[in-house]
Amino acid sequence: MATTNAQLSTSGLHCRSCSMMVDMTVGDLDGVASVETDYVTGVTKVEFDSDVVTLEGIMESIRAAGYGAEVSAT
Repeated sequence: MATTNAQLSTSGLHCRSCSMMVDMTVGDLDGVASVETDYVTGVTKVEFDSDVVTLEGIMESIRAAGYGAEVSAT
């Protein structure tokens, strides 16, 4: 198991329901151990097994839910 932590900049979040949607979408992916999205800051923190799911796959799932996702600069 290759546990990886990442911080993403998530755009298009307007309320708590938006952040919950991102968390549910990402949390349903195999290999994701934890996810937490803050709609105020637009930050999504995710811990995942990179042997099971890729960071690009996580970002694609966020985009498919209707939000933007990029690797955070910080």
